[in-house]
Amino acid sequence: MNGIFICLANRDRSRTAEIYFQNKFPEHRFRSAGTNEILCKKHGGIHIKKYMLDIADRIICMEQEHSDYITRFVDKKYLPKIEVLHLADIDTFMSQNLINALEQKFKL
Repeated sequence: MNGIFICLANRDRSRTAEIYFQNKFPEHRFRSAGTNEILCKKHGGIHIKKYMLDIADRIICMEQEHSDYITRFVDKKYLPKIEVLHLADIDTFMSQNLINALEQKFKL
């Protein structure tokens, strides 16, 4: 399985998910990216690219707004691959609270 985690700036949530699940499930490939290019640049994140969505089997968005961005500004064709975790931006990178929330909401 090839999955990509999406959040706003690719700073806390999606990066944590990528690293955590890549270590937990090394037989799968995980990436992460953000929807806001300015914030991605500011925080050293990766801005989402179409090819990333093309190669992903699953597109895991942290919030509905990230899914909306993909379908509105990239392409509606990705909608069948999109899942939304409904995970607000309240925890920091690799915090135990964030990892616990990811474990609870993301199922392989």
